[in-house]
Amino acid sequence: MKFARSRLVAGASILAVAGVATGGVIARADDSAPVAKAAAGGLSVTPATVEHTTQKGRVGKITIKNTTSNTLKVTIKVRPWAQARDSGKVALNRRGDYTPYVKAGTASFNLRPGSKTVSIRVRRTPPKGSLYAGIQVFGKPLHAKARNGIIPQYEVIGRLRLNPKHKRPSLKLGSVAVKRHKIGRVLIFEVRNTGNTLDAVGGSVSISGPSSRHGTITPMTPVPGQVVQLVGSSLEGMKHGTYTARFTITQGGKRYGATRTFHY
Repeated sequence: MKFARSRLVAGASILAVAGVATGGVIARADDSAPVAKAAAGGLSVTPATVEHTTQKGRVGKITIKNTTSNTLKVTIKVRPWAQARDSGKVALNRRGDYTPYVKAGTASFNLRPGSKTVSIRVRRTPPKGSLYAGIQVFGKPLHAKARNGIIPQYEVIGRLRLNPKHKRPSLKLGSVAVKRHKIGRVLIFEVRNTGNTLDAVGGSVSISGPSSRHGTITPMTPVPGQVVQLVGSSLEGMKHGTYTARFTITQGGKRYGATRTFHY
């Protein structure tokens, strides 16, 4: 069974995590602070992903295990993802809070060395019928003594996927731009996921002008509400001038067409 394992956090500082936090990361309180030495044990959560069709009531459960020698004050929050436009990677948005829609059955408790199982419950149906989020589990020792001014704290992030009963894939097609990339200059095309699914977005582009080129778009998976930058085609070796790009974009069985002009 897959599980998410904690990272050790120094003081009250929390670093951004892409996706699910997995073990062994030691955080600094700031750039000049000493690094906390890893304490024995930590927190782990099973399973790493809770997935269910959206409905009111219980949609799953997680088991939180404390393998430290201390009693931990554990808090659980369901928070939205923030997604990087260029890479599509996600990190927890710690300012967001999905408590009005979904929360842990017991959101705060003291956990002695051992484990506790907590239900995840939908309180109110999300507006679009789906919700994709991170489950943040934070643990702070109740009576730990500071070492070198540092009290170790633990954080583990799981995934929550509440899939819609009725899928409604939908995209808002945005603008194009020329951007430096690891493969050189490329044409990128921004799209926003305005639907309620995690269906990947892909397609192709045909470029015409002083030179011509056809490219296949590498699929990306935008979280509902988020914008990603699709890489349309490399522009290396093409003549400078004004071009027309004709896109064919697909998501969840739907097809979109868009035409954009750009200068290179």
